[in-house]
Amino acid sequence: MSNNTKVKNPKVMKRSIFTVVFAACLVAVLIAANVFATTIAQKYPTTVDLTEAASNTLTIENIEFIKGIDKPVEIIVCATREGYTGSEMTNYVYNAYYVQENSTPDNYFNQTITLLESYPKYNKNISVSYIDPQTPEFKELESNYEIDIVYGDILVRCTRPDENGKEHTYESVITFNDIYELYDPSGSTNAMYGSSYYSISASDIETRISSAMFTVSASGHKKVAVLTKNSAKDSYSALVSALENYNFEFLELDGVVSATTLKDIDTILLTSPVSDLSEAELDAIDVFLENDGNYQKNFMVFGSTSSPNTPNLNEFLEEWGIKVEDGMAYETNSTYRLSDGQSMMLFNKKANFTKSINESELSYYCGDNVAIKSLYETQGSRTSHVLMSTSEYAVKAPKGVSGYTAASTDELGEMPVVIVTQDAKYNDNYDEISSHVAYFASTDFIDEVWTQFTDNGNMDFAIAVANIINGRAAASMYFLPKVTSIFSMTTPFTDGQYTAIYIVSIFIIPAILLIGGVVVWFRRRNR
Repeated sequence: MSNNTKVKNPKVMKRSIFTVVFAACLVAVLIAANVFATTIAQKYPTTVDLTEAASNTLTIENIEFIKGIDKPVEIIVCATREGYTGSEMTNYVYNAYYVQENSTPDNYFNQTITLLESYPKYNKNISVSYIDPQTPEFKELESNYEIDIVYGDILVRCTRPDENGKEHTYESVITFNDIYELYDPSGSTNAMYGSSYYSISASDIETRISSAMFTVSASGHKKVAVLTKNSAKDSYSALVSALENYNFEFLELDGVVSATTLKDIDTILLTSPVSDLSEAELDAIDVFLENDGNYQKNFMVFGSTSSPNTPNLNEFLEEWGIKVEDGMAYETNSTYRLSDGQSMMLFNKKANFTKSINESELSYYCGDNVAIKSLYETQGSRTSHVLMSTSEYAVKAPKGVSGYTAASTDELGEMPVVIVTQDAKYNDNYDEISSHVAYFASTDFIDEVWTQFTDNGNMDFAIAVANIINGRAAASMYFLPKVTSIFSMTTPFTDGQYTAIYIVSIFIIPAILLIGGVVVWFRRRNR
């Protein structure tokens, strides 16, 4: 027998084959475990957010709301994912909105995507997708639904049966200005006129997305009759435009108010009254609110210091605990008064009635407020809620004055500017049902001019009240704005980074382990 001939030990061969098979099985298990872990991470909330105030995590209250969505809701971002989280979005807002935002992975746009992609992890009825505005698919989306959308907008839509049982698609468009709160770092109005740039101070993405989800998935429109015969022209246009995004349907009532004209109406709207309502019309509104004992009807009034006397309307309002006085609320403390001399800072009383929006840190301003009083807190089945007031330095003054000085400090005090009176009872199923009369002291509260200020919440508050009195408190949910932070384990990546991490962790690392194992095996075998 040759000395170069090696005797092959069957046991060694068997052990070697077993080692290779075991190594292959181990690698297969590692790959399967990685794939499984990646799938779980994509579909379920498994990350740990270490940012201050959990800026990359949905709030607990929002998560509970999300879990209750029982209809299919699509969230469509009008951009590619890589574009929204990358330089495309930062360049776009720089040119379109005069906004400077950093392009790091910790900016507000990455935070938005992180939060959006968390929604489907809590409810399989919710989906998030991206659509490139340069594609025919985007043009088709615009034409099919007759909606005005631009780069960076977020479309929330739901296809469900309408009141007649027919399939209908409801959608709500959330714009850049809806989501991001802006400020001018220069401390002036330079950015407003294009001579400098805004910065983003916070994001309202949770509030806007979840409110839109409720709106499109909630069954049925709420119908509003605008008393155009008695309202100043164009005094309600901004509110109507805003409420249409919350599934409110409007009709103009230019004739006599009666049981017939109010049929199938949910809410009556009167703004800046130019004439009084007749006793017969107010009787019809009284019957409307009682609704054969079924309640769930509402009357919203926005006053004006320029309106003529309306004794019939005022008497009706007094029955609901709201007294309209002959005068105006005047702010004597210049700290709470704007430069125009009439517009004053208002304060949310944070009543339990508006608990869904009481955490808002937005500011409220309004001018030409009619002087009003709340006559009672509770009377019979009616409860009056003061939702907003002036500062403690306000005084009742003659209408139209400026530079008014109170005769004594005894005249100073908080004055209500928003009062809602609720008439409630329990039905046969022991569910509380209510009708409401809401009075805002000034139509200026819903003037379009206030919407240009990103930190002003006038319209948001009016929308919230409209939703709440119509039994849709969930549509007025409010979550504290999110700020960004770099200390996070949920920092979002670009599409390219996600792909690289996926390939490295799922394939390259196991392959290196396999090759290393084989090399070690061969070296030991040949010793």
